[in-house]
Amino acid sequence: MNRRRYIPDLKELHSLAERNYASLSQLLPATLVQGVSKHIQVGEQFDFELSIEQTAPYTTDVLVTQNRPDPVANELTAVQFSVRLYHDARMAEIIDCQGAGALTAIRPGQAPKRASQQDEKRQLSRLLADWLKLCVQQGRSALDWVPNGAHSF
Repeated sequence: MNRRRYIPDLKELHSLAERNYASLSQLLPATLVQGVSKHIQVGEQFDFELSIEQTAPYTTDVLVTQNRPDPVANELTAVQFSVRLYHDARMAEIIDCQGAGALTAIRPGQAPKRASQQDEKRQLSRLLADWLKLCVQQGRSALDWVPNGAHSF
């Protein structure tokens, strides 16, 4: 069987990273402080939480979590991304999804320890872009950022 080698579209990955950075910049506070979070309500079914996990001079790690009001549905459908913002490049990269870590655009030669798609990084970046667009366009939130664990509603 002759399998064609997957070649990631770097232009698309960079474009998604730039769009996700721009969208997150609209949602994040002007001063990035570790340990604060904000809830953004979209409709009646979704609540997105942005938490600033770690800050450094050129990067910021943000945890993006999608929750549902129904605990049973939330347990089944909750999704969580760790996103690293590169301020000098103005790009956002997903560095972890659901605790998977080690996300790459391509998996050369070795089988991953868990089932994944070759274009997993692109798919996750697209999903994050859709979420952020939804939050920017339709999200409702309190004006202030609060310490992690407290709720802004």
